[in-house]
Amino acid sequence: MTKTSTRLPVITVDGVSKRYRLYSRPIDRIIEFVTGRARHQPYWGLRDVSFSIGSGEIVGIVGRNGAGKSTLLRLLTGISTPTSGEITIRARMSAILELGSGFHPELSGRENVYLGGAVLGMSTADVEARYDGIVDFAELGPYMDMPFKTYSLGMQARLSFSVASCIDPEIMIIDEALGAGDGAFIAKCFERIRQICAGGATVVFVSHNTYLVQRLCQRALWIDQGRLVADGDPATVCRDYESLLRSISQDEAMARNRAAMSRFEDADSKAVDLAPLSRISHRWGTGEVRITALNLLDAEQKPLTTIFGGDSLTIRLDYDGICDEHNLAVVVTIVREDGVVAATFDNRDADIKFGPVKGSGTFVIELNRVLLGPGRYLISPHIYRDVHGVVANEDVLDYHDRIYEFTVAAKGRGYAVMVDHPARWVHIPEV
Repeated sequence: MTKTSTRLPVITVDGVSKRYRLYSRPIDRIIEFVTGRARHQPYWGLRDVSFSIGSGEIVGIVGRNGAGKSTLLRLLTGISTPTSGEITIRARMSAILELGSGFHPELSGRENVYLGGAVLGMSTADVEARYDGIVDFAELGPYMDMPFKTYSLGMQARLSFSVASCIDPEIMIIDEALGAGDGAFIAKCFERIRQICAGGATVVFVSHNTYLVQRLCQRALWIDQGRLVADGDPATVCRDYESLLRSISQDEAMARNRAAMSRFEDADSKAVDLAPLSRISHRWGTGEVRITALNLLDAEQKPLTTIFGGDSLTIRLDYDGICDEHNLAVVVTIVREDGVVAATFDNRDADIKFGPVKGSGTFVIELNRVLLGPGRYLISPHIYRDVHGVVANEDVLDYHDRIYEFTVAAKGRGYAVMVDHPARWVHIPEV
């Protein structure tokens, strides 16, 4: 799935591929040059990637290590050139490809501000005029005369971002740098990024942290094995990406389990099947007890996809299966589209025991008044054995990962809030 921005494009990637030559030994490069005979193995870092990014968009890029994200960023910033295809950049760019990029470890923070500014094309006078603002934003005043190599990763992130964002770039590319900052500074960076985008600038944010991508970005790209496999809504793209990671983890767990069980001489020993119900779907578990349906109902018990804050909501969960376990947990988690967990409902909190299971049944969760703020929400119902304290793979009977969704609308002003909390107002005028 490839998405083309409806905004005026400032980045266009058209059919781009990048091939590297891998040599077994350094001397093979010389032998190939002299003899003209190939001594390398071709490796494609990217294969036929196409997309466009519009002015003012905040776009996240996710993918596993080695998927091609860094290759793409090198091509976008002009550090490398594509083997085929074309990249068009229509604006001034500022990039943080790694912590401290453009900085010298032996120089002080103060000196590196001037060095980093020069790398970004700023004159000494420009840096001088912005210096106090850079230091204030980074909150590193007492440390600016210390060598950069003595800074913690968080401090390096602060100074790197402060310098890169001080020039009001038209395109800003950030590769994992924010991941080293603390929560307060990340929030501060997000606000700066939003201010930059409000002025028409574009941000490309690369991270393994899907929560940050969902929280910050309006759109997400997923790169895997050098190809663009998804481009769209961050909540959906990140869910699909996490599903792949989970499938790989489960495959590794199965392999370890088979290896461990093969050491036993008891022919009757059987390994627990940790395979997901489907590698493609967003569902996994042993399948002993399965969720057969989840429905959202209004006050008249009619299905709904949109509800107004303050109205009543009923969640109906149907199940079926056979399991002898006496301590089963049924949990329904509601997640806002930016990854924030908004609410969790648990049968144990309601003092309802569940198990053993000998067939089908239904759980009904009644919310007399929905307090969630306006927005889109995803639902993850799951059933597992409550026996180990920490849930292991073999304890999960059925997990539906953000398969269901609904929207909360506001009756009055649509403030972007997490909870539409009820309150009683009292006005006491002066006499």
